[in-house]
Amino acid sequence: MGSNHVELEEFLSLGRVEEAHRQALKQQERRNQHFADTGWRAAQARDSKLLKILEISANMIDRLQEEQLGRTMRDTGATFAESKGTTEAQMWREAYRLCDEGKPIRNFEWIYGAAAWLAGYYV
Repeated sequence: MGSNHVELEEFLSLGRVEEAHRQALKQQERRNQHFADTGWRAAQARDSKLLKILEISANMIDRLQEEQLGRTMRDTGATFAESKGTTEAQMWREAYRLCDEGKPIRNFEWIYGAAAWLAGYYV
């Protein structure tokens, strides 16, 4: 893993991811399509920084969920509801997967926008 990975790991925190999510919601309410489009263009380009932010953020959301449940989601005794993960975690994970495969979809444009905001692409 390159130094870019380490820098992002140090820069990103759950608090920053939550702030990016709030920014996306605020911009969506304002109908500021530029916010989403910035992320969408980065997703279409398979921007490496955006991909890494999506991956790290999805992992953070997963870890938070695991901590809140008091056990890992991969426990064999977990019920279906416990093992399927939160909608938010699933959405970030799926947004990352599709972007990584070069098949981003507009349904996740606001998540891509949040990741682009974290990457410093939104001006």
